[in-house]
Amino acid sequence: MDKLLEVKNVSIEYKTEAGIMRAVDDVSFSLDVGESMGLVGESGCGKTTLAKSIMRLLAKNGKVSSGEIIFKGEDLVKKTDEQIRKLRLNDIAMVSQSAMNALNPVHTVGKQLIEGIQAHTKMSKDEARRRAAEVFKMVGLEEKRLKSYPHQMSGGMKQRAIIAMALSLNPSLIIADEPTTALDVVVQDHILQQIIELQKAISSSMILITHDISVVSETCETIIVMYGGKIMEQAPTKVFFKAPVHPYSLGLNNAFPSITEIGEILISIPGTPPNLLEAQRGCRFSERCPFATGKCETEEPKLEFVDENHTSACHYNDQVERFREESAKPEVWAKVSNRIFERRKEGAS
Repeated sequence: MDKLLEVKNVSIEYKTEAGIMRAVDDVSFSLDVGESMGLVGESGCGKTTLAKSIMRLLAKNGKVSSGEIIFKGEDLVKKTDEQIRKLRLNDIAMVSQSAMNALNPVHTVGKQLIEGIQAHTKMSKDEARRRAAEVFKMVGLEEKRLKSYPHQMSGGMKQRAIIAMALSLNPSLIIADEPTTALDVVVQDHILQQIIELQKAISSSMILITHDISVVSETCETIIVMYGGKIMEQAPTKVFFKAPVHPYSLGLNNAFPSITEIGEILISIPGTPPNLLEAQRGCRFSERCPFATGKCETEEPKLEFVDENHTSACHYNDQVERFREESAKPEVWAKVSNRIFERRKEGAS
């Protein structure tokens, strides 16, 4: 298939009072036309920053310090603000994390949707209103809800309205950033299924950003696992959930309950992600990894193929069978917790 998006060796930095923070470090991946990709990892891993860089929506203190973001053959990093503004909604649209924050409380939802459509097209107000009614129907909202203010709608309805806005001009790429975080699981499932159906209906590609890998298993064809601003593993979703490779991926998998395993013991990954204000050495997961060696602490592993279309950034990909068996044991991770505690105690003294 044709490549819709190619992220090539992208690094993103934020200028802070404490210094320069490299939130994304030399990340590369591609997205095919019509493909759905899940971008997962803990808070602070860089996934939302990466997505916002595609839309050119980084905070004022953030910038793409190196690399290329090629969309439909053109580098978005080099485009002017006006050129990017024309791409938004028309070609690239974002479903934001918080519907309440994305909607203006003093205007009706319909007014906000209609103004957005008119700002990016030459539609008249009547044409934009008809289009707004069409996309509301697509997401399961009645036309009369165009007259509602945000506070008059439930959380699920507001999220549907945000989806309608994002899909109103049939964009080629949809970026969904934690689109169901604040919703209960039943509404969450309905919203996710709706996004998938609409994505397929308009033949769009999608990047789904989430900390919940179980969501990706149901919605995406490809998964990328990020940690500390780097890609740890990338694979077709079915392959990943059947045979993950990187120790961080194994930890994430074992932290989520399975509906088929009765009485299973879940694990948690001890420790916290690295401080990206500090210079990074070695594998960024080494402090929290139960299989780390001295090499892991000093040499950064490269993304290497472990199978067709499946890469992992670990020095010991050849030992994955042992890692899978050991990583399912809570006591293995408990040793990591003890190790972290002892090192921090030594550092404090």
